[in-house]
Amino acid sequence: MFRDFRKFTLKATAFSFIAAFSAGPVFAQTADIPQDVFLEQLTATQNSDLLAFYEANGLAPIWAGNPARLLALVTALENSDRHGMPVAAYDIAGLEQAWAASGTPDADAALEILAAELYVEFATDLTSGILEPSEVVEAIFTSPRRPETGQLLTQAANSSGNGDLFEALEPTDPSYNALQAELARLEAVVSAGGWGPKISDGRTIRAGHSGARVLAIRQRLNNLGYEGASGVSDVYDADLVMAMQAFQSDNALDADGIVGPKTLLALNSDPSEQMRQVIVNLERRRWLNYDLGDRHIFVNQAAFLGYVMDFGLPTLVTRVVVGKTGDIFQTPEFNDNMSHMVVNPSWNVPQSIATREYLPQLLRDPSVLARQNFVMQVRGTGAVVDARLIDLSQYSANNFPFVLRQRPGSNNALGKVKFMFPNRHNIYLHDSPAKSLFTRDTRAYSAGCVRVQRPFDLAYTLLAPQEADPETAFQSILRTGRETQVNLEKKVPIYLTYQTVFLDQDGELAYRVDIYGRDKPIFDALALAGVSLGGVEG
Repeated sequence: MFRDFRKFTLKATAFSFIAAFSAGPVFAQTADIPQDVFLEQLTATQNSDLLAFYEANGLAPIWAGNPARLLALVTALENSDRHGMPVAAYDIAGLEQAWAASGTPDADAALEILAAELYVEFATDLTSGILEPSEVVEAIFTSPRRPETGQLLTQAANSSGNGDLFEALEPTDPSYNALQAELARLEAVVSAGGWGPKISDGRTIRAGHSGARVLAIRQRLNNLGYEGASGVSDVYDADLVMAMQAFQSDNALDADGIVGPKTLLALNSDPSEQMRQVIVNLERRRWLNYDLGDRHIFVNQAAFLGYVMDFGLPTLVTRVVVGKTGDIFQTPEFNDNMSHMVVNPSWNVPQSIATREYLPQLLRDPSVLARQNFVMQVRGTGAVVDARLIDLSQYSANNFPFVLRQRPGSNNALGKVKFMFPNRHNIYLHDSPAKSLFTRDTRAYSAGCVRVQRPFDLAYTLLAPQEADPETAFQSILRTGRETQVNLEKKVPIYLTYQTVFLDQDGELAYRVDIYGRDKPIFDALALAGVSLGGVEG
């Protein structure tokens, strides 16, 4: 109701001023604001960026006296909830009042300044996000690229005065518009009563079972749009099992068609919960709203997928394994530049893993290092020691004086190649001998680094710009068995991201379970900033 009332007020105000403008000189196309009046009010704002722009612009107004441009601004602010942005955070009522009061030098100056401030605030939110991600989730180390005030106001000054200005500010990633459309669809679903009754708790449901709970599953899957779930049968038949498997696959669950506790929890999700998820991912896309590079690597941890992107298209897609769900092992979100790969790598075991995982094994069986091709060295001196000849019971995580290194080989934890973008998190991409993990739907098993299912293909793709025959070049190094660094002639940007709603390879919007629990704190922060759920929250 609040939004509808404000839209009515806006239309009445806008129409009155446009009518006045068309009838005569009551509201000139360009307001004539005396420079001393305008400068005095600009200086009083103590906004140095705003003052610098207008002084460089000859103190020429952009908004005052231009009803079409003002109407486009107010309309964009009114529609900010379509982006999952906080309508209530923008002083639309104040802008309308300033517009209604304009017509004198002081009032025109006040209108110009308020319009400029609101535009810059909104445009900054739209182009680069509302939040500072690192202040919301500790595992996020990305910083949005905020546009400069002068740049934004120059765009406004050069615009035609219609909504094209605001469309040009939106993120250009195809997933952004898809997320917007999904948000609108979900709001309509909520308004229509949701996806039907939830499925009650009970025993695990398997193929051939029947009853009221099966019928409720059929109704819910049908409302969600899954093929094979139509009809009124209460039998868990083959078609319904296939629909369930598709649902499970879409939600990163084991696609076995069995309705256990995890599947039931996902089935019973409310459309308002998905709205929150979509709003969070609109914000995430705004954080990455800049040129990512003609070629770049994009890892979506929530989807367990990695991509090599060339000019906006995926030239390589591979499954990946990411960090475990505990706080210690989660793969962080950050951006860097891949500079080289190491073929036949050694593994220098992080001290935390050495003491937490290997020390207990050594206490049980000191020969484990020799069997797994490890070397144990004294920290600081590098002297090699034999674990079988040392009383390891005197050591703990607090005083373990050794470092562990696994030599290159078939059982090396990093496999045959690792891909390096040196960073303070000590995170990289690498091969893995544990190939079976890539067949699982949920792939959060590492200690933080990203394991790649198709490491050789990734190596060939990265070497293609600098090698006439990248496969032969790579294999010849691999066959030596020696640890070898291969530099990339041109560094490749890499983005370790976390997108729980995204466009899949078929161009369809896909949801994934929030395995790291990062969606909620982001939505909570957006709610504090004024974001609400249309049709659910007022």
